[in-house]
Amino acid sequence: MSELQQLESLTHLGLTRYEAAVYLALLERQDFTPSQVATRAQVPRQRIYDVLSSLCARGLCVERHSGRQRLFQAVDPAQALPTLVQEKQRQYEAELARQQQQAQDLVTTLLPLYQSGHRTQDPLAYIEVLSEPRRIVERGAALSQAAQQSICVFFSHPSLLSYEEGLQLAQDPLTRGISYRTIYESAIWQEPDSREFIQQCRAWGQQVRFVPEVPFKMQLFDQRATLLSLQDPLSGTPSFTALSITHAGLASMLQIAFEDLWQRGTPEPEAVQNFG
Repeated sequence: MSELQQLESLTHLGLTRYEAAVYLALLERQDFTPSQVATRAQVPRQRIYDVLSSLCARGLCVERHSGRQRLFQAVDPAQALPTLVQEKQRQYEAELARQQQQAQDLVTTLLPLYQSGHRTQDPLAYIEVLSEPRRIVERGAALSQAAQQSICVFFSHPSLLSYEEGLQLAQDPLTRGISYRTIYESAIWQEPDSREFIQQCRAWGQQVRFVPEVPFKMQLFDQRATLLSLQDPLSGTPSFTALSITHAGLASMLQIAFEDLWQRGTPEPEAVQNFG
């Protein structure tokens, strides 16, 4: 390790640059006078007595006298440096205790503000607007996994999910015995991948109806929460804004709309006829 590295290491243990330089100089021989060590350590002479006094107080050097001459010698590093670490540990523990007390004082001060602010409910807290596709997918998956009784879906293209993601999303509630009904737009049946997807979901127990067109993409969970995915009518590429809404009245209305469209749909796409 170079002298510069030794100097840096000692400062990391809590010494000042002058203290580290003087201690390294003191290690080189039995003892030094203040002026000698100031010269060797390249420390200003007007500072050397303060530095030596600090090192003595911290257990890194000792002072002795030879006649009227003051001499200083280093303490064995095996003894001195662990003392530095212990001092740093005490400082850390004291600072940690101070911060813990400060945090507790803040809790006492801020808790009434939090309690007061949360007694007033945001009138729109039951609505969340999602525009990032991944967040829409994640919210749909979370609501599906939380469903306990029923899931009702209006399905149309384009979909934000890949083929595999769509199957996984459908399989979980179906294997849990959730009532799962989906109304598909009949044109979807003409696509081989979509046809295979629907057949697999049917095999797992999904109930299916076909209609010429659904009004929008919708997932309704337990007649309580809904995820509406609304495609931007002005965008040339698939672009959705989703509304995640937990509202009993809206859910009831959407359930009525779903049941009406379900009754007007057909179990097979070939039997679909246009209706107004």
